[in-house]
Amino acid sequence: MKQRKKPLMGLLAAGISLALLAGGNPGKAQAAPKGYPVLLKINEYYVLYTAPKAPYVDSNGRIMIPLRAISELMGAKVTYGAGTQTATVRLGEQNVIFTTGSTTVMVNGVAGSMDTVPVLEQNSLFIPVSVLADTLGIVSKWDPSNHLYTLTGDTLMQTDIIKLAIEDMERGAFAAPPGKIISNDALRPVSYTYDPVKGSFTIKSQNITGNDIPAGAADVAAYLVFKDSVQFQVQKRERPAVSKDGFIGVTVQKQSPYPPLYLLVKGRLLDRSGM
Repeated sequence: MKQRKKPLMGLLAAGISLALLAGGNPGKAQAAPKGYPVLLKINEYYVLYTAPKAPYVDSNGRIMIPLRAISELMGAKVTYGAGTQTATVRLGEQNVIFTTGSTTVMVNGVAGSMDTVPVLEQNSLFIPVSVLADTLGIVSKWDPSNHLYTLTGDTLMQTDIIKLAIEDMERGAFAAPPGKIISNDALRPVSYTYDPVKGSFTIKSQNITGNDIPAGAADVAAYLVFKDSVQFQVQKRERPAVSKDGFIGVTVQKQSPYPPLYLLVKGRLLDRSGM
């Protein structure tokens, strides 16, 4: 499958800067393709990968995400003090301070306790997302049967990466889906595999509509974000039929020389009746 990418340089006039999208060390690539579960959803976006490491479950059963993603995806203001190894996260009127390796969390100046600790992974601080949601007052839901943690809120996913580099671009003729979007909650990514040799992600998604999906209507939209661009899939791509509760696989080939910062996915249903 071919993909197209839109350079962020062309979006500078819209307020996006390369500094905003700059990433860190992506870490060493795996020697062979490796599979990962999909653990996190923020509003309509499934968050599959976040540099320098995909969201993961730590030894205490908590889903961990990098501090940068809290800023670039969720829209919180974050700072990190290397000397004190503390991270400050501000969202609205809430101010939360995490300390690397410590179970203590400060919420608006009041000390609390966690059952896990923030950790440094490849020079990036990872924070327990459930603690973050609780302390910031974000609506969250844990789906134990699908092992999926969902965050929802009007203030989330309102950053330049999402609103300008993805959503505004996708409204244009180049990247718009070929049909009216009936639902953004029709296909749920359950796992993905990354092949470092080919530079490709293969995403496995399940039909959760409760009905068969006809050919052309299942739209697994994947967005690869790099430090200088966002890569979209081509509009005219194969969209096979998906049976009730069935699965569909989509492969996205990386076309940037830079390592990916994020892999975000929407599982949409399109109205192709007029096509």
